[in-house]
Amino acid sequence: MKANGTLIFLTDFGSCDWYVASMKAAALTANKSVQILDITHEISPGSVSEGSFVLDRCYHDFPAGTTFVVVVDPGVGTYRSPLIIITDDYAFVGPDNGVLYPVVNKLCIQHCIRIESPEWMGKKTSNTFHGRDIFAPAGSHLAAGKSVTEAGPSVESIVQFEFPKPVRQDSRMTGRFLYFDRFGNGLTNLLSEHLDTQALAGLRIGETVFPLAKTFGEVEVGDPVCYWGSSGFLEVAIRDGNAKERFQFTENTTTEPVYEN
Repeated sequence: MKANGTLIFLTDFGSCDWYVASMKAAALTANKSVQILDITHEISPGSVSEGSFVLDRCYHDFPAGTTFVVVVDPGVGTYRSPLIIITDDYAFVGPDNGVLYPVVNKLCIQHCIRIESPEWMGKKTSNTFHGRDIFAPAGSHLAAGKSVTEAGPSVESIVQFEFPKPVRQDSRMTGRFLYFDRFGNGLTNLLSEHLDTQALAGLRIGETVFPLAKTFGEVEVGDPVCYWGSSGFLEVAIRDGNAKERFQFTENTTTEPVYEN
């Protein structure tokens, strides 16, 4: 991968504390010319699955040569390793807790390195803020084109994490939610390959049927609707409302397709 000087942050740090600013300061200290952008810092605290899902939705929208620093790290300061993973087109920096796995597992990995060299770390050290102390400086060095082999030893395997797949029992298919956006819309794990899309009429969740439509405006205000979202998943919503709050959906809520007779 040829670095393009761009560093992208994705964390669960939120925006009300100084953590994001300190990370960016560490990155700029390591490489004053780095271009820093954000995906989000509003991942639910400690949610590896949510952080991984958001990364998977948009990393490919960035140009080749981009470096991503992903810090959703409930195990900070423990045995888990700080990693750099280089693929053909992108570089990823973050904890070895599964948050990077769904993305890098489908890419061609060139290098997988445990960050150990002090030259790749920041000036400050702590047991609880590796985003500032390790990940941001390392990502900044990568964005500058520094040779990753200098960062530490190679790693043969990393912690795996996979999103739950739909379950088929006899002729019945059930799915579940992978993610809820800020509007309360729920993204299920159902893709077109899992369903008879020609006969699909909607989704049943509990006692409620969410009828299939192309977009929100095809139903009345306050009505439920399901639709094929921009990420390719079958999604549910309430027009001008919040489906997650109204129905108390969670990631464990099951969904079942409804077909035309």
